[in-house]
Amino acid sequence: MIVKNNIASQVVDHLRKEIILGKYEKGEALVETKLSGELGVSRGPVREAIGELVTENLAEKFSNGRTAVTGFEIRDIENLYDTRILLENHALSQVSAEVFKAHEGELMSYINQMRDAEYYEDRDVETDLAFHHLLVKMSGNNSLLHLWMAQRNIFRTLIDITSEVTFTNQSEIIDQHVEIVEAMAGQDVEKAQVLLRKHLEEASGHCCNGKKLL
Repeated sequence: MIVKNNIASQVVDHLRKEIILGKYEKGEALVETKLSGELGVSRGPVREAIGELVTENLAEKFSNGRTAVTGFEIRDIENLYDTRILLENHALSQVSAEVFKAHEGELMSYINQMRDAEYYEDRDVETDLAFHHLLVKMSGNNSLLHLWMAQRNIFRTLIDITSEVTFTNQSEIIDQHVEIVEAMAGQDVEKAQVLLRKHLEEASGHCCNGKKLL
């Protein structure tokens, strides 16, 4: 059941997660009336959500009006994380010392928010994503930021899935963010890139395990 608040966003978040976890088979139809009944919402938000899934290439709309799931495999998760690594590491290479210094406090603020969430045993997915968004934004490369933002919602869903597998080692994940900031503060971009790659490769592995387990 979907709570009636920002309904379309909640519907697409729910369906995206279900598709990534394989709860919908490749080729399975997404029927507005059926989903509307299952989720307890009107057809409008469901229609909007399905349109967003088509935009994200998680579903395909055919000329006869039928919309079906395109499928989502572990390889797709790996490809998405490879894309994140390429985008975010390239962004780090373009961050000047002055820009980093101007935003260092904001990065640490995000980390502190993640620590507060971890204290209450609830991973703050939005803050985690905001941290990485800022890394890309600091590059000043709008084309790079646009490419990252195009995948933002899928990235958020993958983090959400990962958090269900890694809830016991949130402190370690938060420390990885700290190490990236410290490397940038020391103007060691190559070290920051290595740390970021390791961080995201581990997240990819956890997310793949989540898909297998859930």
